[in-house]
Amino acid sequence: MSPAIGSDEPRPSVAAATSGASLALDLLAASRDKPGRPGAGVRDLLARAGVAGAEAEAVVESVRESQLRGARLRRRANELEALFSTARELVRLQDVDEVLGRLVERAHQLMGTDVTYLSEVENARGDLRVRHSVGTVTPGFRDLAVPAGVGLASLVAGTREPAWVARYETMTEVGHDDRIDAAVRAEGLVSFLGVPLAVGDEVLGALFACNRFGYDYTPDDVLLLSAFADHAAAVLHTARALAERAAAVVRAEEAYRDLERHLAATELASGIHEELTSAAMSGGTVVDLVVTLSQRLGRRVWALDDQARLLDGGGELPSRPVLRDAVGRSQLSGHAELVEARGHRWLVVAIVGADRVLGSIVAEAGSGPDDSVLRRALERAAQVAALVSFKRDAVIALRAERRARWLLAVVDGADDLSADVEPSLRAMTPGACAVVDVLERDVADAAFVAAGAVGENGVVARRDHRVIVAWSVADPVAETERLRRLLADRLHESALTAVVCTGLGGWAEVGPAVERATADLRFLLPLGIEAATVPSDSLAPYHALTSGEPTAVIRFVDELLGPILDWDERRGTALFDTLAGYFDDGESRHAVARRLRIHPNTVQQRLDRIRSLLVGDWDDSEYRFRVQAAARLERLRRSLRDVHSTS
Repeated sequence: MSPAIGSDEPRPSVAAATSGASLALDLLAASRDKPGRPGAGVRDLLARAGVAGAEAEAVVESVRESQLRGARLRRRANELEALFSTARELVRLQDVDEVLGRLVERAHQLMGTDVTYLSEVENARGDLRVRHSVGTVTPGFRDLAVPAGVGLASLVAGTREPAWVARYETMTEVGHDDRIDAAVRAEGLVSFLGVPLAVGDEVLGALFACNRFGYDYTPDDVLLLSAFADHAAAVLHTARALAERAAAVVRAEEAYRDLERHLAATELASGIHEELTSAAMSGGTVVDLVVTLSQRLGRRVWALDDQARLLDGGGELPSRPVLRDAVGRSQLSGHAELVEARGHRWLVVAIVGADRVLGSIVAEAGSGPDDSVLRRALERAAQVAALVSFKRDAVIALRAERRARWLLAVVDGADDLSADVEPSLRAMTPGACAVVDVLERDVADAAFVAAGAVGENGVVARRDHRVIVAWSVADPVAETERLRRLLADRLHESALTAVVCTGLGGWAEVGPAVERATADLRFLLPLGIEAATVPSDSLAPYHALTSGEPTAVIRFVDELLGPILDWDERRGTALFDTLAGYFDDGESRHAVARRLRIHPNTVQQRLDRIRSLLVGDWDDSEYRFRVQAAARLERLRRSLRDVHSTS
């Protein structure tokens, strides 16, 4: 306590008090010059104040502790200010790269190291890559990738604990990598301190402070860098959460759009299916289905038969081999197949029956990605078309079978032709018939195809391995050849042969004509004639020569020479004798004149009359051969008759 007034104890003078206060102020000023390292300035002040020895050393130590405490407080204040600034930026997080860059810069400033950098885990394996750095001088280090399991970064990420090395080249805790070691040497780095960027159980990366000299990092260094690492981890975690949320929003929007498209596509496909089904139930054809499909889809669609030929209309399509290949793939897959050719794209779907392809549907696919709506619509249309084809085939088969029975009855010469057959068939006057030899192929399938090809122009039946057709067409030979080619394609047999008989006058002549055409086919086989349509008339001379029918010769002669024989009988002329002699004498008028003892001019007049009576081209060698053969047969018949009459 203070001495009492009037006491005998001496009291310090004012001058002494003033001197002590001045000394304290001087010591405080001197302590700020070199924090933690008080020197001669403090000691000089103490000496002038008369303080020496142990007392002076105690004062110096107190000044030193004061300096260190003040420096630590100032550094702590700076650290807290930097962390608060980072926290404020984290709250206002806008640009992740910008925030992380500032964070690394502040850590670099406060740590006082040569290089500070942040590595981020970039994949599920745990590989890391430098994302931000301050103080680096080599470009390779700024984007350095560290594979999982090597380097100090992998050790920090794997253990989730801080790690440091005073000298990198002596590190043995984890394996080295030549490429990483080369980058470290190029950057000149020696000592490293790394702390993990972790949130919960997930490690997002590592934050490093490095020096280009050997250095033992202190706990304060670890704590400060770890504080920045925690902020960096929060930034990365928040950024990833925001990115995942944004991605989830995008996925949700895309899913919603996909759902809208799916619902629209389902509604469109359902509407198309209803229309196609309605068209099928009302008796529509495959072509009708294609027209409906084209209108609803807003693009061109075609229907093809089983040989990849257009059923109706036209358009630019791939070649038939390409289409057939696509139809085959569609038959196997059960789906529409994409075809690309000449810069165009088509979708092709097969119309599949029980055991074969009935046809196909082709649609423009456009230049963009495949349209799932178009694919589903085509595949449904193919299913409906198959049902339509089944229905059509059943009707055609039933009608064709009924008509075939009637034709076979006609061919066999049945007395009762009162079978149930449509009046249009009875009213038809067949002008031709054809017989097609299908060899060992499926004659039932061939007859079905032929019935569809002949349509209302005739009637088709099958017998043994042959298809019989009686019809009324403008060009029977050309139509028979078309039918033969169609059957050859369908049966995959190019050697099919057909014979056609023309000039028929009605159903009564169909039976003999079919018999004659059948005989012609047997005649052609030994001759090696195949893959052709042969008119029966071209074989007429051989009918007479090879037929076992008694009247064949008479019919052949009468068909060719009937007008001449009738003329001679009515007028008593000798046109036939002149014609026969003309051929016998090498077609020499003078030789005939001498034989018949008439003038050559008379021979010429008779020959002119013969040419006018015969129906044919006299300059055609085949026709001349037939006339000559008929003349010889008639002469043979007369000679045999004369011999028989005189015996």
